[in-house]
Amino acid sequence: MKSKILVVSTACLALAGCFGGHTSPQSRFYGLTTPTVASQTRGPSTVTNIAIDTVSVPQSVARPQMVVRHNDSTEITLAEFDRWIENLDAALPVVISENMNMYAKNISARPSRIGTRKAAKYNVSIEFVRFDTVENGDITLSAWWLVTNDRGDVMVQKKNTFTAPTPHDASGAPDYDAIVATQSKLIAKLSYKIADTISELK
Repeated sequence: MKSKILVVSTACLALAGCFGGHTSPQSRFYGLTTPTVASQTRGPSTVTNIAIDTVSVPQSVARPQMVVRHNDSTEITLAEFDRWIENLDAALPVVISENMNMYAKNISARPSRIGTRKAAKYNVSIEFVRFDTVENGDITLSAWWLVTNDRGDVMVQKKNTFTAPTPHDASGAPDYDAIVATQSKLIAKLSYKIADTISELK
């Protein structure tokens, strides 16, 4: 069964606004954040350079609009006026790097750039298999992640899943600002798990 996607065209709303004497709503933009965390040192005290390589999300959420799935349904809604400020695939390596740096004193993580990967002791690739927000259910982040050393040897391959209830506003509708804050906290948990694992490597 194909998933059903609901999205209201901006052009249609604007046209309706012209006839009704109202302007269309302005878009709201959201960005992932790095929650405050008490930094700690695990394993060796020397600083280990980490390169965050590719981070991918499912195609269903790799779009400008915020995506919410209806309960027990294949139907999803694209929030036309609630949007990401930047592409998730581009934002996630930066946020994950910052989370790791804030959490672990013995790690220096950066998104992979020209020269960064070559200088890194370990390289991390992450594939989110779930980046779901269920309207009256949970936000679920589930990802496979892989750590390789500077010779390309696979050191760690794991999958972690984190969930939290989907926040709502006073009217009972999804609260997108709170949803992004919750997603940010779950991404931070994944970042800390990766940092802990790398800190234990010899």
